[in-house]
Amino acid sequence: MGNYTMIADTGKRLVEMLQQALCPELIKNADEIGLRSPEDKGDVSLGLFLYDVRQSEEVFQQSNVVVQEQNMVTRISRPPIYLSLYYMITPYAKGDVMYRLYQEEQILGRVIQLFYDNPVIFLEDADRAGAARLHIQLQKPDMDEKSKIWNFPNMGNRLSLFYKVSPVAIDSGVSRTATRVTDVDINVSQEKIYGE
Repeated sequence: MGNYTMIADTGKRLVEMLQQALCPELIKNADEIGLRSPEDKGDVSLGLFLYDVRQSEEVFQQSNVVVQEQNMVTRISRPPIYLSLYYMITPYAKGDVMYRLYQEEQILGRVIQLFYDNPVIFLEDADRAGAARLHIQLQKPDMDEKSKIWNFPNMGNRLSLFYKVSPVAIDSGVSRTATRVTDVDINVSQEKIYGE
């Protein structure tokens, strides 16, 4: 479960993983890897772009959740919404033109290796004990889908990787209180049934 920052926290965790895996061997500085739209790539060598957010098809919780119980008063919340986050990962090598494509392919190979070796990540949730368990899965969009995703004017398509991260839970902000039943008053009366 998580609060409204879980989408941003997921992107931050992926960037940290990429920085640890790629720096300094393939990318010199960790600040060259970041969350970036391809049209605003700036000085990055590897951009992570969240291009879609969908409600998860794998996880769906219908029942309410007990948020807090204290002094016989229970707070009950609506169930969380579970999301699938879709990322595009694009390298922007800065080397010599002759070497640039080779360097970008090395970067992509290392990214594939990283997420293949770590298909599950744990994202600490500061509001709760424990961690969210998120699955990272390589996506296989066809060329038409890639063209729709890479819809930036005046920019040619670049070789990119596509990943889905799920289930990312965001808790409801709506809750109500309920008190425990402490007393029960039962009245029994006997009625005469006609015809007896």
